[in-house]
Amino acid sequence: MSLVKAYHAGELEEIDCLISQGFGIRYSSSQGNWLGEGVYFWENDPVRAEEWQIQRNKGAILECEIDTSFLLNLLVKNEHTAEFYDRAGQIANNLSLRNQKNAQKFDLDNQVFKKIQETFSQPDRGLCGVRMAFYLGQSITPDGNIYENQHIQICLWDLSAAENPRKYTAGLSGLI
Repeated sequence: MSLVKAYHAGELEEIDCLISQGFGIRYSSSQGNWLGEGVYFWENDPVRAEEWQIQRNKGAILECEIDTSFLLNLLVKNEHTAEFYDRAGQIANNLSLRNQKNAQKFDLDNQVFKKIQETFSQPDRGLCGVRMAFYLGQSITPDGNIYENQHIQICLWDLSAAENPRKYTAGLSGLI
């Protein structure tokens, strides 16, 4: 078991409902989402959640812990990731969509993950979402892998994986 802190910028009423009743946050279903449909979190990065909160006029930030053993964890090599890459390649080859990375529109990735989710979210799999590393912008070294905007995102298909949910107070490095 490996717990990571995760942050979601969302609507105050939805976050309050999740904290008090265990449900209530709507899934993001935008066609351009890179990890398909679900609730998106930044791993160990409340600053990105704060920036998103400001950019998108969100009312609150949720902080929780997520056990990575319940995720399709694309940061490790295991039987789930091997199956994922095999299936994702097959699915992508049958779609005529494209991503627009510079515009942060990921229509192809979205459709691949939506189809993958149908398989990996089955109850017998025990998986509640996906975890993946991303980089945005241009490398700061020629042909390199050093990006200013590297981060890890988690997309939950099942919010029961969000343990110990609480409100995060942006900019105060603390909780309320």
